[in-house]
Amino acid sequence: MGKKFTESKAFNIILAVLIALALWVYVTAIIGQVGSMTIRNVPITLVGEDVLNSKGLMIDASTKLTVNVGITGGRSALVAIASNSSEFITARLDVSEISEAGEYELPCKLGLENTLTSGVRLDGDSTQTIRVVVTKMLSKTIEVRGNFTGTVKDGYRTNTVEITPSTVRIQGPEALVNQIDYAQVTITGEELTKTVSGEMSFDMISSDGEVLKSDEISSNVNTVSVVLPVVKTLEIPLTVDFIYGGGITEENFARYVEPYVDIQPNTIQISGEESDITPLEGKSITLGKIDLADVVQENQTYTFPIVLASELSNDSGISEATVTISVKGLETKTVETSNIEVINVPEGFTASAVTQSLQVQVRGPADALETVDGYQLRVVVDLEGETLRQAQFPFQPKIYLDGESTCGVVNGANGYIVVVNIQSQ
Repeated sequence: MGKKFTESKAFNIILAVLIALALWVYVTAIIGQVGSMTIRNVPITLVGEDVLNSKGLMIDASTKLTVNVGITGGRSALVAIASNSSEFITARLDVSEISEAGEYELPCKLGLENTLTSGVRLDGDSTQTIRVVVTKMLSKTIEVRGNFTGTVKDGYRTNTVEITPSTVRIQGPEALVNQIDYAQVTITGEELTKTVSGEMSFDMISSDGEVLKSDEISSNVNTVSVVLPVVKTLEIPLTVDFIYGGGITEENFARYVEPYVDIQPNTIQISGEESDITPLEGKSITLGKIDLADVVQENQTYTFPIVLASELSNDSGISEATVTISVKGLETKTVETSNIEVINVPEGFTASAVTQSLQVQVRGPADALETVDGYQLRVVVDLEGETLRQAQFPFQPKIYLDGESTCGVVNGANGYIVVVNIQSQ
């Protein structure tokens, strides 16, 4: 038997043609339909806003910069326009002629663009009246401050926040800008041990300390570079080195001197990078040296500057330390000696001591002092390296005490003078 007509190829071709024709008729009918719609909140483009700003004026935020636009045309075109109105509808408002703050009623010109709008028209007038509020604009430069609201680990502290740039320029309505006192960067973090750095945003702070947020205020930058140094701290003792002499030896120092040494302050707090502070733990800062032979009175005072390495900071802020020292438990005896010699006389000169004897103070235990005599003292003037001419000159000699290890010369480096007669050969 032959196939039914509905199963034949010819039938399928005819059916396809009829369906296509029906679709064409339907689409043509839809496209050909004309309708109207209102496009809401079409953004207004300001013309001449830079001219307005150059006069120290700006559009107040209370001004509504959108319009509702009615249009008529083919439905397919209307649907396309509604989905992206800014591409097809223009609304322009010229503010360049405004010269002072106030309220204005200005014409906003509407228009249609793009080939899709062919056959589409505006409903009503192509111009709408817009109420515009104009206010004075103010620019000023304000300081940027840092505010750390976090915590650091015990044994650490923060240094002053470093901010670059340190000022920003803001601009906005005069009434708002006048309320702003400074800009503030807020840094946070818990149990910090390392320096914090990065680009950070900031808030505007009013004169009463409140955060003031407003889209009307702009600034020349939106972020600033922030460094919050976090440093390690250390309480470190201050000490002095002693040069033994004047009857003070390493063996008897703890008995006659050490209990009578007072350093004020005896500690200071320092800070720095962890790598610089950690090696100093358990150590001390040496202020300088004291020659014990020069300590000739009770409560003798020395003042030393507190000098730190450049990578360290003195958190205590004390720049000097005072060392008070006494020698107790020893006796002092004055011994006269005439044993004076001049050595290392430069070639071309002769030298002789004009001073024939010296009264020398010797210190030590009382029983040892009884045995010290003048012949044990040697007064030596060393002329090596001296620039000489024919004349008499005073020199500070070195004084040696021979044969007695428990006693020593007091103030031997600073308190004695020998006059020497220099002659050219």
